[in-house]
Amino acid sequence: MTVDLQCEPASMPLISVIVPVYNGQDTVGQTISSVLRQTYPNLELLVVDDGSSDGTPRILEAYQGVSRPGREIRTLRQENAGCGSARNRGIAEAHGGFVIFCDADDFLLPPFVERLMEERTKNPSAKEILYSNGYQMTPAGIRPDRPVYREKMPPAHRQRRVILEYNIGLFTGLFPRSFFEEVGVFDVDQVYVEDWELWLRAVYSGWCFRRLEENYWVSTWTPGSMMSNRERMADGERTALEKTIARFRSSMTPEELLFAERRLAVGSPIGFSSEAEQALREGRLRDARRYLRMAAQMMPTQRRVTAKAAISRVPGGMRLLRRRQRTVDGYVDYNDSMRR
Repeated sequence: MTVDLQCEPASMPLISVIVPVYNGQDTVGQTISSVLRQTYPNLELLVVDDGSSDGTPRILEAYQGVSRPGREIRTLRQENAGCGSARNRGIAEAHGGFVIFCDADDFLLPPFVERLMEERTKNPSAKEILYSNGYQMTPAGIRPDRPVYREKMPPAHRQRRVILEYNIGLFTGLFPRSFFEEVGVFDVDQVYVEDWELWLRAVYSGWCFRRLEENYWVSTWTPGSMMSNRERMADGERTALEKTIARFRSSMTPEELLFAERRLAVGSPIGFSSEAEQALREGRLRDARRYLRMAAQMMPTQRRVTAKAAISRVPGGMRLLRRRQRTVDGYVDYNDSMRR
């Protein structure tokens, strides 16, 4: 499908964009504007204020009731209950046949929705979630040569195994309404990695992810965000895995079950990778080598991690990796509040 921007908005499927926000006064206006600038002609935007205590409510008041053909904005407010609850509120209130989520410190580039819908219409009955690659906004700005995703998306038949290693999904994607009817919504008890828990549930229910390699959205690496709380993130990963095993044990292959249980016993591979990066920054090269090997053992499909682990074994490899870490940190103007 090529979207005809001259057509009547009502002739195109309605898409609901859901933006959960908590104390997002500095960025939520930018996010809203990015949705309004989309080239796709028929959107509704639901901004769910999850009990903000800053100036967010006043900003949202300016948008309340804004409506024109193909662009309706609704702002909702609830007591603070977490991102999962706010997204669920948006799902319940949405009118569209498709849903897209966008965090209140991220933004969508103008062709984002149009391109996803073009791809969706090529196989409208597929049980797949479409998303695109994107850029990362850091204190140093955006580097177009370093997209958010640099690993290849595993094919559908490998996603059950790979998603046990690391999160291959993204909520900034195109979700058919039938997805939530079949898989369910976000688990409000899953405070951390609530997205991964839902993606695990989805993949083991027969859905898959497909990624376009064009860069059509921007993710903000916010210092002090939930992603920076590694210990609680690891606890969330453990809980999500336990729920997945309890729910799908009978349908998991022996390999999948063995890996999931091993990961529960060993710990978070993303956590090991994060610890390796921190050890490199601090010059603790033995610790960095150990964490890299642990990460590679638990994420064998992550080529960049396995490559670093291989380099760590050669003479001078750890010094090379430390210099590389300094270079990468310089790209993003890294500081300790950005640790994740």
